[in-house]
Amino acid sequence: MPFAIVNRPVGEMPVEAAVPVWRTCLRQVTFADAVEDLAEIDQRQPLVEGDAYRTLLEILCGLQSPMLGETQVLGQFKTFLASLGADQAWLNRLGQRLLTDAREIRTRHLQGLGSRSYGSAVRRYLAECEHAVLIGTGKLAQEVLPFLSDDGRTVEQWGRGPEGRASSADLGQITYCLLDEVGARPMSTRPAALIVAAPVTSDVVDRVAAQYTGLQCVVDLRGELDSAPLHVAVPVVTLQDLFARILAANGSALHQVDAARAEILSRSRRFELRDELRPFGWHDLCA
Repeated sequence: MPFAIVNRPVGEMPVEAAVPVWRTCLRQVTFADAVEDLAEIDQRQPLVEGDAYRTLLEILCGLQSPMLGETQVLGQFKTFLASLGADQAWLNRLGQRLLTDAREIRTRHLQGLGSRSYGSAVRRYLAECEHAVLIGTGKLAQEVLPFLSDDGRTVEQWGRGPEGRASSADLGQITYCLLDEVGARPMSTRPAALIVAAPVTSDVVDRVAAQYTGLQCVVDLRGELDSAPLHVAVPVVTLQDLFARILAANGSALHQVDAARAEILSRSRRFELRDELRPFGWHDLCA
């Protein structure tokens, strides 16, 4: 039985299924070791075998991310694999093969792309701001946080629970605020930039933004998670804007990406043509 996936943008209704689903801020990928299992829960045409493997490699290499070559997606996939149960060992083994291929392709073709982090990209928009405001406490927020305090900039981080306070304390001059208390703190008039690095609604972003009357810009890293517009009177920089600026500034990236895609296609064909005995279907996969 062929390995298959359905790759859906996150803006669509979430999939509720017994099969494994990998969710990120940009996508939800549903996995199955039988095409008919996906047909029962999703109307989309599934990607099978080599096509599925190629798509997953492109995702893991950061080639389907707004931040071209970003590395965070690798960590997200590793976390997903670690969450799988014993009955999904076939997917864990397949995932390890994908991770190995992705790392090798990145090393050969995408050096210098993956090192461009979200934090370094966001920092470009903070030159006129003496204060940075960050919504989020997860992995993306932790990646961005160290870049915000450059040039003596003060930082306020907003999160949902007290657990975020500990991670903020590790980085020094950062004030931690609870989202439940938004509106209770004094307003700030200092020139500030607001960075959204958490899956919050646009309403939450609007309420935090209202606390800063000197707000200069909003950098929204949520992707397509919330399509509702922000009600702010300042420029909003999206993930797509960050991606476009980097691509325009680095034309050599196109050559690197083409080389990476060519190797991804080659490895996908090799995967599809592998010679493996699987008497019990994909549960017997040895990659």
